[in-house]
This record gives sequence, C-alpha cells and structure tokens, in this order.
Amino acid sequence: MSDIAARLEAFLAARLPDADAVRVSDVEAHTEGFSAETFSFIAEASYGTRAERAAWVLKREPAAGLLEPYDLEPEFRVLHALSDDPLPSPRTPWFEADARVLERPFYVMERIAGEVPIPAPGANGEGPFVAAERAALAPQVMRALAALHAIDWRARGLAFLGAPGPGVEAARREVERWAARIAASGIALEPVLAESLGWLRRHEPASRDVVLLHGDYRLGNWLVERAGADTRLTGLLDWEMVHLGDPAEDVAWCISHLWRGSTPRAACLASPEELVVLYEAASGRSIDRAALRWFEVLAVVKMAAIMLTGIRAFRDGRTRDLRMAIFDHQLPYLHALLAALRGWLPLP
Repeated sequence: MSDIAARLEAFLAARLPDADAVRVSDVEAHTEGFSAETFSFIAEASYGTRAERAAWVLKREPAAGLLEPYDLEPEFRVLHALSDDPLPSPRTPWFEADARVLERPFYVMERIAGEVPIPAPGANGEGPFVAAERAALAPQVMRALAALHAIDWRARGLAFLGAPGPGVEAARREVERWAARIAASGIALEPVLAESLGWLRRHEPASRDVVLLHGDYRLGNWLVERAGADTRLTGLLDWEMVHLGDPAEDVAWCISHLWRGSTPRAACLASPEELVVLYEAASGRSIDRAALRWFEVLAVVKMAAIMLTGIRAFRDGRTRDLRMAIFDHQLPYLHALLAALRGWLPLP
C-alpha cells in the first residue's frame, strides 16, 4: 500500500496547493463490494502551524467486474453535484481520469461514519436488525429516497444523464439497457429469463415523472449507526447505476425479494407495502402497484444481467474473484424468483 500512499500524496498535493505538505496513511483495501475497487485512507494536510486531518474513501474502476463497461465519471459528477445537499450522500470533491496517476480512473469521497448491514437472516432468522432498529430505519430510508427523487436534477446540471421521453420511454430504455448486457455476456438465456424479457417488453408502463434515481437503492448500500430507537441512516453508497427514470424503479429495487435476507420483510425492515406507503407519504407521490410489479420483475432481470456479466468476466480470465464464479450456482434462484413473480410458482 506504500506505493498507493505515495501516489495519493502527490495527487492531493496538486489539489491542495495552499498546503505546505500532505501525508497519507492507513491505506486499506476493502473487498466488500462487487464492482469498483475501494480503498480507505487518512490524509493530513499541514498549513503552517495548523493541520487538517480527514478520512477519505477512494473508488477505482476495476480491471473487470459486474457493470462493464465501466465509467466512474457520471457517478462522480452526480455525487459532486450533491456534495452540499442534506441528502446523506458523501461529499465527493475529486475525480481523476488519467490512468497514469493510479493505473485506472478513480474518485475520492469523504468517509462517513456507520456500518453497512447486509441482507442476511442472522442467527435468529430476524435479519440484521432488532425491532427498535427496524422501526427507526424504515421511515428514514424511505424519506431519504423521497428526498433524492425530489432533487431538481436539471438545476444541478445532471441532464447529461439523459432524460427519457414521455410515456413508456423510461421503462423501455431500462429493458433494453439490461437486455443488451445479457446479450453481451454471450451466455444462452434460460427460458424463464427470455420469457420475462418478452413480458417486460409487452407491458411497459408509462411514467408520469422523471427523477434522479440511485439505481441500487437497497440494504447493503446504506450506512447505519445503530443505537436502538435512535438508529440513524448516515450515508447512501454505491451510485454506479445512477440514472434518470421512473421513481417506481428505485422503490421496486428497494423492496425486491433479493434484499430480504430470508426474512418476510422488504430490506429486512418492514413489509413491502409498508415501505411503499412510507415512500408515498414522504414523497407525495402515488406508486401504481401494477407498474411496481413490472419494475420488480425488471429488478430480477437486472440482477441476472449483472451475474451473467460477472460469470463472463470470470470465464474469460479477466478476474479471479471467486464470488463471480459462484453466480453460476445462484442464477437458478433468480430463475425461480422470476417464475414466482410471473405467477407460475408461489412467492417465497
């Protein structure tokens, strides 16, 4: 890590020209995520007799991964635009596209306090939260999602993301985006996945609003400080799939069976309907339940596309991450979940 520390010191010194010296320490690689490479570090900048010490996180494009082709700049531009927003997203001041600096493009954001609970059942089958934590977090995460969707993306200079047109364009664009990723994997479609893509194309819902979507808004991408009834949502992470679209897409991804950790609760927090009602109350929007079910099917198709991309990267030898190899064994669950959502099997 010493080489990375030295390179980061040079990078930060160029961006903090008023500092007499910059020292980077405690560089640590994190392996929790499946897409971008993540490092944390401490930077101390001295200004005469005064020193400023801050904790940072660096995200770097991987050599191969789940969301190919990679481009961190749109994600950075969104986070940079939201840096001073009360939304709990990390302040993100710096992006570097020059691969000579750190081998691949990266950006730097502040490190926010909290832990990342994962969708796992736990020893008692209750998921990662106790009752008081669930009661505190459920309204917070839906208020945060409503606040994100209320952001004036035009005023923030985020039109570069490309707004879908009226009617079914938001839904159609997402179906084709993920269908293209599936096709790029070169892996033959299972019949249930092929049928689900066809069903999605035949039943595209019309959108009334176009909002800024996180794209991966779920348990596992939230930073949380646990304190019983005073538990707080402190940060929203992993914005790789940020885009403009229908608000029901984020809601459906959040409540998907994918993140329930074998509990009956959406996001291991509350029933799906409870979370939807909390979102509606916070946002003032009404979520069409038929459109929501359509986006729930799309959510599983998206996850299948992500897994197929990872499988292809592993088979091609572009990554040695064994987590991508085991997607072969997880795809049957997605196929069964698609069949259940399509009404052919009971929902888990």
